[in-house]
Amino acid sequence: MDTGILKSFLKFPISRKARNRVSKYLYEKSVRDLKLIMTLLVKDEEYLIEKNIRFHKEMGADGFIVTSHNSTDRTNEILEKLKKEGLVLEIIYETDPAYNQVKFVDRMIKLAKRKYKADWIINADADEFYYSKDLNLKKSIIKYKKTNVNVLKVDSTFYYPDNRDDFLSSPYFATRPFHEYAAQKLGIIDKPEFKGFIGSQGCTKVIHKTKGYRRIIIGNHDIKMRNKVCVEPAEITLYHYTIRNFNESIKKVERYKESLKLIGEGFGVHMRKLIKQYESGELKENYDKLYNEDMRKFLMEQGVVTIDRSIPNFLELICEKNKI
Repeated sequence: MDTGILKSFLKFPISRKARNRVSKYLYEKSVRDLKLIMTLLVKDEEYLIEKNIRFHKEMGADGFIVTSHNSTDRTNEILEKLKKEGLVLEIIYETDPAYNQVKFVDRMIKLAKRKYKADWIINADADEFYYSKDLNLKKSIIKYKKTNVNVLKVDSTFYYPDNRDDFLSSPYFATRPFHEYAAQKLGIIDKPEFKGFIGSQGCTKVIHKTKGYRRIIIGNHDIKMRNKVCVEPAEITLYHYTIRNFNESIKKVERYKESLKLIGEGFGVHMRKLIKQYESGELKENYDKLYNEDMRKFLMEQGVVTIDRSIPNFLELICEKNKI
């Protein structure tokens, strides 16, 4: 039935039951009609890529555009399988040796806008899982339909490794860093192993409209928009598996080393520090100081690390459903 006709019914005195049914239909139609595309920039993510895409499909994403940057494991094979299923819309096989993240993501955004008529876009990496309390990202986004909001800033919750291989089944996340006053009181303010757990984590990412898009900022932390109006919605949380376990950390640092040769001075300070630790043999020692059972217990006692089963539980259902 025509949406305009249904809306006109709400202007007349009808029963509460009929009003609720019409309102529910109009709401569900507006959610269906919103086109949400996710872009993914990945390299050698055979463990994560299928779980990430199926997770976000169940969370409401309508399609995926993926750039595979010189992947050499089974990532490309998995992407082709998901493309045949209709989940992945486009795969871009990028062979540029340099990691030009802004250039690669910008290309996918424009493709999502022009070819696939996306209304909203999420730009992500394979280790990032966007979780809506409504269990549907479009339901969280649609709340701003009648406003001029075009950017949603989402806070990150970081995975705290417990050194299991199947890290996606782990429920530990660093959700509430120490306030500086609390850290001073506990006598940990100057201890290097606690540095990353003190103060704001300061890692927001953006979800944005395609209309008015100008340029993504490196790391997807911000965006240039025409007439930018931004809010931070509590309904969406980014669960970020930036550090998974020690073996995965080594792989990541080795990729950093490859990129450093090409990017040079533009390379991040944090990444340079990790490379230096790796080359000096300090990486394992520092990792063990940060991620061990005693440290985890202490951080949990202080409320810094908490048990959150949102991602493991949701993924368990998806993996069972899709036999992955």
